[in-house]
Amino acid sequence: MGSLSVRAKLMLFYFLVTLTGLLIFGLMSFGALQYALLQGKKTHLQGREDRLIALLKENKAKGVKESLGEQLRNYALVTHEGNLFHIHNLDGSVFFPTEGIRQDWTLSIKNDCSRPVFSSVVLDKQPALVMCHMILMDGRMVRLHIGGSLDEETYILREYRDALLLLMPALLFLSSVSGYFLSRHALKPVDRMTRAALEIGIGNLSQRLPVPAAKDEIQHLAVAWNQLLARLDAAVSRLSQFSADASHDLRTSITVMLATAQLSLHRHRSEEEYRDALGKIVTECRTASTLLDALLSLAQSDNFVHEVAFKKIDLCELVVSGCRRVEDLAESSGILLDWHLPPETIYIEGDELLLQRLLGILLDNAIRYTPGSGEIRAEVSLAANNALVTVRDTGVGMSEDIRLHVFDRFYQADLRERKSKAGNGLGLSIGRWIADAHGAELTVESTPQEGSVFQIKFPIKATLSPMEPAFVKK
Repeated sequence: MGSLSVRAKLMLFYFLVTLTGLLIFGLMSFGALQYALLQGKKTHLQGREDRLIALLKENKAKGVKESLGEQLRNYALVTHEGNLFHIHNLDGSVFFPTEGIRQDWTLSIKNDCSRPVFSSVVLDKQPALVMCHMILMDGRMVRLHIGGSLDEETYILREYRDALLLLMPALLFLSSVSGYFLSRHALKPVDRMTRAALEIGIGNLSQRLPVPAAKDEIQHLAVAWNQLLARLDAAVSRLSQFSADASHDLRTSITVMLATAQLSLHRHRSEEEYRDALGKIVTECRTASTLLDALLSLAQSDNFVHEVAFKKIDLCELVVSGCRRVEDLAESSGILLDWHLPPETIYIEGDELLLQRLLGILLDNAIRYTPGSGEIRAEVSLAANNALVTVRDTGVGMSEDIRLHVFDRFYQADLRERKSKAGNGLGLSIGRWIADAHGAELTVESTPQEGSVFQIKFPIKATLSPMEPAFVKK
């Protein structure tokens, strides 16, 4: 049974149910028919008794002079099955007929027949039904035995039995065929769901299984699978997004290390400058190592996402560190990178690693889209109880249409003036998410061929946004 298909099991189930139903129906209907025929035969025998008593009363009223024995004999001659008509005295002696008694008709004269008693006998190897009843005849009590052949009833029962035995295989076959087609029809939605499921892969998890219109278990199954696919699609999207973001940051770190190393190799520097360059490379290696650890955790865990750790951060120190991180990259591109800080220190609450990523993304984009001899300026200021970080460049700028979509994920503008290879459209979307996670506002103002101004507006006491970030570990 375990190796059978669902369709075969359903067909076998229909077959067994039909077989059981036919057996129960056949036995019950056969028993009901047998009971009805016997009751009809008993009624017939009682009717014969009533007619005999009525005949004797009528003859007595008419003053018929024939003896009782002669009247009984005449009754037996004109009555069907008259040879199955006997009368005994209470002592057991035969009252009628006095001769020609059948030897194979064994009668019980010990039964109390005050009420009609029926018994089955066999006459000439054929079944018969005999009624015994005590009646008053000619002023004395006698025991009346009236019998009737059961040939007709037996014939009806036999024909009915043969009809059942003949129809049962046909009905079982019809049930099996019907069960096959019913199961096939019932499992059609499952077949459609199976075909649809086979077409769903890691690249098209947005597809869903067809949901039947009928509100049954199959519909519930389809809905449950679609909910599972939705959760799986969301999980894969989060993993893909994290992988893409990590790859983006790894590319930035590698670019910074490469630029720092190349610049150090192209000209002679002092020991202090070499140490400073090596320190930058070490810092970028640590950042890359952190990202690689995150990717390793991602491969080992189903729920890994970046953990946001808020602490008090010196915003001025963060900006200086970010600028020094990419100053070699800017110098190798012939760009002047400068920063401006307020006289007082400004503190915010945030995740230092994420904010370094945000500032690195803005500076990296500014370097990529600013031609040689251009300028980039990072500023920290305080305005209306908000801390502002502004990154200005004299790059190619962008049109209004591009500016409206620049933070969209995977959006890449067609800027023919850019001097570096195109990115993957992830950087600014990651930056927008980091700003949102800190309750900050990231905006951009730009003029084509004049440059762009990216500004981050932090509340002085920034806390984690009530909106759950896309990369927060739970």
